[in-house]
Order: sequence, then C-alpha cells, then structure tokens
Amino acid sequence: MHNLSQALAKIVSGAFVLTLKDDAGAPHAIVVSFVQQVGFDPPRLVISLFKERDIVPALDAAGAFVLNVVADGGQGVLRQLGEAPQEAARALAALGATQCGNGYALPQAAAHLVCKVVHRVDIGDHWLYIVDVSEGAAVEDRPPLVHTRRSGLRY
Repeated sequence: MHNLSQALAKIVSGAFVLTLKDDAGAPHAIVVSFVQQVGFDPPRLVISLFKERDIVPALDAAGAFVLNVVADGGQGVLRQLGEAPQEAARALAALGATQCGNGYALPQAAAHLVCKVVHRVDIGDHWLYIVDVSEGAAVEDRPPLVHTRRSGLRY
C-alpha cells in the first residue's frame, strides 16, 4: 500500500476554500482540494467532499456556494480556516471576506467562483458535487497554490 499511497500523492491539485451561507444566514467555510474543471459550456466543476464533513448538510440545503482559489503563499489562509471550521464567521471576518453570491470572496484569493450545485453523486466515502459556475473574478499576477499530498490514501 505504501507504493500506491506515494504514487497517488504525486497527483497535483490546488487548494480551495468553499464558503456558503446556510438557511439561517450563518456562514460556513472549509478547505478543500478535490476540485477539477470538467466543462466549458456551461462552465462546470466537480468537487469531492468527504461525507462526514460538517458542511455537507448546509451545502445540500443551500445548493450554492463560492469557491475561493487559494493563492500561492496562502498557507496562512488555509491554517486560519482549516483549524476550526465551526468558527467560520470569526475567521471570515478576520480575513476581510465580502459577501458574494451565496458565500464569501476572500481578498487574499487568486480567484473566486460563484457555483450552483446541479447534481450530487455517491462515490463511496465522498460525495461528488457537479456544479455550474455563473460568475467569478481573478486577481491578475496572483498565481494559485499548487498542492501535493504526503499520502494519496488520506488527508
């Protein structure tokens, strides 16, 4: 299994912050890395989330979110939002996030994308969300963070 784990760990991904407001207007934010563009017309992404993530019920109810592309050098953003997802309101305020769509845009991000869930697929231990992107913005000369894992078999 070690060889398989190390081989899978060579698959390059980015780092992203998924944000949304739940039905009561409370903010939620989590760090994700399983994201890939899979279509042009309409612009479409797939995002894979571990089924036990606390944000899953809020995401399923909301059906829409904002995906922030973490910028190169943005490890501080990842630490701030990754350590205590239940304190999303405090972390988003500290980062200067602004409301956008059904979520929040981070001023430190390389880009943000406004997304709407069109389908959810059960793929075992994760949900695969197929989403359409309706709008977005990028910061010129701010490249995205490139991420690899230590192990391809766990977070």
